[in-house]
Amino acid sequence: MEGPEKKEINFWPYTIVGMILTVVMLSAWTIKVALKNPVQLENSYMMKYQDVDDNINEILAKQRTFDSKYTVSLDSNRLVNGENRVEVRLADKSGKPISGAKIKVLLTRPDTAQYDIELDEFTYVDGRYMSREFTIGKSGRWNIVAKVEIGGDEGYKKYKTFVK
Repeated sequence: MEGPEKKEINFWPYTIVGMILTVVMLSAWTIKVALKNPVQLENSYMMKYQDVDDNINEILAKQRTFDSKYTVSLDSNRLVNGENRVEVRLADKSGKPISGAKIKVLLTRPDTAQYDIELDEFTYVDGRYMSREFTIGKSGRWNIVAKVEIGGDEGYKKYKTFVK
């Protein structure tokens, strides 16, 4: 007399269900991580990246025109924790200082817009545009983006600095 036959177990259904559950769990984890780390806007030209993308050819043409007429230098790209001031020098190609320009400066961290400092009030003193005083309370890498408008000309300069 023979004993009852042993049934073989088929593992394919368990494997398929396990794979589906793994994909669902990894998708939920990806969404959770993405929500904790929101996308930061690019601010190289002090605009939304969509606007920069749509108008990059015009922006670069304006930049070339601006660079052919003027030079912009930042005298105070050494920033420290605490009180700071930004000084911008603007001159034509012959070296003559230019007054009457509209200047806007954005100090930002490369990885976040949380600590952004916008400066748009500058006073013209002895060939230099001086900003109001501002406080930096975080050490590390910072970008200084300057936008200069003179009449119809518009140009951008970007500087990198390290705050100690």
